[in-house]
Amino acid sequence: MTGSARGIGRAIAGALDEQGLEVVGVDVLEQADGPCSSTIRADLADPVECRRVLDEAGRVDVLVNNAAIVFRTAVEDFTVEEFDRTVAVNMRAVFLLSQACAPAMAARGWGRIVNVSSIGARDGRLAHGTVYAATKAGVTVMARSFARRYGPAGVTTNVVAPGGVETEMVAGIEPETRAQYLADIPAGRFCAPEEVAAVVAFLVGESAAFVNGATLDVNGGWYTG
Repeated sequence: MTGSARGIGRAIAGALDEQGLEVVGVDVLEQADGPCSSTIRADLADPVECRRVLDEAGRVDVLVNNAAIVFRTAVEDFTVEEFDRTVAVNMRAVFLLSQACAPAMAARGWGRIVNVSSIGARDGRLAHGTVYAATKAGVTVMARSFARRYGPAGVTTNVVAPGGVETEMVAGIEPETRAQYLADIPAGRFCAPEEVAAVVAFLVGESAAFVNGATLDVNGGWYTG
C-alpha cells in the first residue's frame, strides 16, 4: 500500500495487518516498519520509481492507493510544477500501479484495489486544493473503469472518500476554516484515521466480494449526494 508512513495510510496498514495480510508499505518518507511487514521508500511522482516499487514488492493481491500530496496554494498562484507533481503522485501513480497489478490479479482470479479519494472530489468544496480535488475525482472515475474491466475476473476496484480526518494533512488549515467545516458536519467532528481504515479493511475482505466500482463516503454526513 502507498502513503503508509503516517495518518490514514498508517492506520490502513494496521487494519490490514490485523487481517493477517503481509503489508508492504510505500512512502516518500522514512518510516519504521510498524504494522508493515516491510517498507519501500520511493517517490511515486517518478514512473521509474513506481516500477521499482512493483519489482521490490513482488506479488500483489491487494493494492491500496493512498499516497497523495496537496499544495495549499491559491488558484491564481498555482504553478505548473505544483500542478504536474500533484497529478503525478495523486493520479498517474495510481494508474501505473493499478495497470501493473490488475492483470496479474485477474490471471489468479482474485484481487482487490482500493483508491483513497476525498470529499473534495465529490463537490469541489476544497477551494484551497483545486488540483488535489481534481486528481481525487480522477482516481474515482479510474476505479470505475478498472472495476468494469477486471470485475469479471474476480478483481474488485473501489474507492473510499474521507471527509475531515485528524491527520497531519489537515493540521495546517486555518482555525476559521476548521470551524466552518465542523459546522457543516452533522457528526460534529472530524473522523479518526482508524475509521477510514475500517472501511478499507471491509472492502479488501471477502464480505465485500460483491462491492465493485463503488465509492464509500466516510465523512459523518458532510456530503450526502
